Amino acid sequence: MKKRLIYIGLFFWLLFSAQSINAKILNLDSADLVENQLCNRFYKDNSDLNKNRITNHLSFGMMKGFLMPHHEDMQQMYAHIQGLQLQYLSTDLTWENNKKFKSGNIKYAQRLGFVLSAFDLGTNISGKAFSGGILFSTDLLSNTVNKIDWRSSLKFALGLGYLTQKYDAVANPENRAIGSHINGYMQIGLSVEKNIYKNSVVFLEFGLAHFSNACWKFPNLGVNLPYLQVGLAYPLNLCPSTKKIDKQIQLNQKLSFLPWRKSVSIRLGKKEIDLDDDREFINGVVEFTLENWISKRSNFRYAISYFHDRTYQFKKFDKMPNYSFAGTSEITVSAGYETRFGKFGIITDFGIYLYKPDFKKKTAYYEGIGCSYAISPNYKAVVRLKANKTIADFAEFGLTYLFN
Repeated sequence: MKKRLIYIGLFFWLLFSAQSINAKILNLDSADLVENQLCNRFYKDNSDLNKNRITNHLSFGMMKGFLMPHHEDMQQMYAHIQGLQLQYLSTDLTWENNKKFKSGNIKYAQRLGFVLSAFDLGTNISGKAFSGGILFSTDLLSNTVNKIDWRSSLKFALGLGYLTQKYDAVANPENRAIGSHINGYMQIGLSVEKNIYKNSVVFLEFGLAHFSNACWKFPNLGVNLPYLQVGLAYPLNLCPSTKKIDKQIQLNQKLSFLPWRKSVSIRLGKKEIDLDDDREFINGVVEFTLENWISKRSNFRYAISYFHDRTYQFKKFDKMPNYSFAGTSEITVSAGYETRFGKFGIITDFGIYLYKPDFKKKTAYYEGIGCSYAISPNYKAVVRLKANKTIADFAEFGLTYLFN
């Protein structure tokens, strides 16, 4: 009961703090905006921009849910959870600053921002969890009206998390889900939002939060948190960066003349596969991809990949045999999709193994999900999780070079 009162008190303190800041922002009239050189320049250069559809919101939400024991070794970890979450979402003007958006006819708005979370996982075994990451949002239903009074959206977040409790053979043997404090964090949510006053928004969101270290450190069953979130969002009248938008428009224009692009990517990752024998392995992938840009913000991906995975030679407590190229190699083909929010992108892939040393190990196919960042028109940083039937294989970190 005491913890619940603390969470409720903190939640309302954040709301009142935000409301105070928001009141100061909303008190700015049109004369104040004219005096602001940045805003004046942006809106002067984009005089036909539909300002009513620009939505920049900072939101605070209370979350309720439970820790889902999806494996028999996790039954003792089941508990009701609660938490607080801060989200910031801003209209993606790098894409929507176009004729459709300016006229108010665009149907599906895209937003980009960040998310910060704090969870109480309900037991001393699981402890508490904290996370932060990039947040993407896309409308599910069309909004062709001049001003968006309500919306339904799909939200997806990628980032890092910290769990206060992990597996320890002596201190915490019942936590069979997570073997490290630092973990990857993913969140997917379905949100319904409604304007209530001066663009302030009340929202209801149902979703799933996930912590996992992608086999970086065993054990790695992962923690799944189905949740229901209720909160309020406040508008922030932030002036867009004209320089940033101009750079992104130039990148979009360059991509628009290149419907097909070739790329080569090199990525590495660490992996453990046994709790008692904790030897570490460095896996890698070299990937050649054809990207078919169907718009300035999305492309279909077709790839052939070589994976190096020496865990095929691993036998518990046995000495590793001499290195074998055939015994450590995987050859795959895959198809996927990438959608961009400014310089950030979400990558999803589905692949099939053409060759692997042991077809009894792993499934016949794999899934990939990750995030890209356009460093320049020719270079992208990539982080991707490779999984076999939702069981993590390893996390890949690397660089992609795109040919003109």
